[in-house]
Amino acid sequence: MPLDPEYKSTTISVNGTSVTVPLYAKAKLTSTNMTGGSGPDQSLLPPGFISGMCPQHHQRGHLIGNKLGGSGTDLRNLVTLTEGTNHPIMYEYEAMVYDYVRKRPGIEFTYQVTAQYEPSRYLAAQIAPGGATTGAANNPYCPMPCPESLRIDFFYAEEPGKLFYPLIYRVLNEHGEGWETGPLYILNGVYKFHEGSPKHVAQGCWAS
Repeated sequence: MPLDPEYKSTTISVNGTSVTVPLYAKAKLTSTNMTGGSGPDQSLLPPGFISGMCPQHHQRGHLIGNKLGGSGTDLRNLVTLTEGTNHPIMYEYEAMVYDYVRKRPGIEFTYQVTAQYEPSRYLAAQIAPGGATTGAANNPYCPMPCPESLRIDFFYAEEPGKLFYPLIYRVLNEHGEGWETGPLYILNGVYKFHEGSPKHVAQGCWAS
């Protein structure tokens, strides 16, 4: 049986204009239902999407990933992510979730991805042609209404009222590197490594 996600949207103010954006997508995952996913429909424009080329490097990012059975044809499941945020960061985490669930038949997991739009987390960006003055990760090409980050909750109920987050991930903290479990926050605005790339330098790309 394919996924039956729950979607919720919200309204944010972007330069004085109200814009409706995806807030979260939530689904129950089992070892047998992560099917029917689809790649992003190239005709769809999630809020904030301008171009997949230089200098924006935007991608149509799934909330519930394609690999997990998420739709790429439903705008409720798509947000504008920069290329490095979407791949490899989201892609690799989704692969971890997929492998974990597939190896545990009989357990129902909850998977929820929440797009975050906290104004204070859009940070001052350097001046760039066509860019905004603030953006996620200081990226002038990742302003509102692109989310500034994604929060991922992946858990199951060990018993009524007791939730267990099974995946452990590495984080940086004031003591250096550490390991954590619980909700994972993924920053938007990240690019792949294009510094010094002749192709990107020739186009005056901010990512170079």
